[in-house]
Amino acid sequence: MRGGLTRIKAIARGRHETSGQEASRGKAEPLSDPLTSHTPSPGCWLTDPLALLDEDNALRLDLCDLLEHIADGLPDNAAPQLAQLAFAAIGRGWTNHVAFEEEALFPILRRYGGSDPDLTAGLNQLAAEHASDAGLDQEIVDALHGLTRGGPPRNPEMVGYLLRAHFVPMRRHVLWENAFLIPAARRLLSDDDITTLRDWIRAREPHKCSCGGM
Repeated sequence: MRGGLTRIKAIARGRHETSGQEASRGKAEPLSDPLTSHTPSPGCWLTDPLALLDEDNALRLDLCDLLEHIADGLPDNAAPQLAQLAFAAIGRGWTNHVAFEEEALFPILRRYGGSDPDLTAGLNQLAAEHASDAGLDQEIVDALHGLTRGGPPRNPEMVGYLLRAHFVPMRRHVLWENAFLIPAARRLLSDDDITTLRDWIRAREPHKCSCGGM
């Protein structure tokens, strides 16, 4: 749990190094996500958008661990600082994750689906899960926001149920992406496709990239 929490905080700061001191610090901070939060370095840091997606999925699994930790602590230990961190992660990070896949990656992969019905079926399943999760997100955000105020929730059973209803399918979703989506993308995408993905990320938050002309 501590290692995952440290990684979440490190990404919130736009860097990857971790330390035990930061893991034990109680202050929660705003969270960004790997697809849009890297610190620029000489040249373009967007050398491999699929590596960023893989990193982003690792963060999703850390978030699932965090939500499980919060749920297990109810009702006596509401963990408001951890709830604030999870609240920030879901509020922005998941939105960017889904947007990258739905608007950039999936349309490219669907062009290859004519000769691979399993690919099309897999993309349709992931898109359906995105839509299903979106319907639950606001309830999760509201529940976490209530926990950030401290003290036990009025209905800890319901809050625990909502958290588990998010992180259990989320883990399954991320593991499926790791086993199916990212390997398929690495196998099929051309250099031009990778460039298209880089351009999408730059266009979404151009100030995050140090590439010339952006």
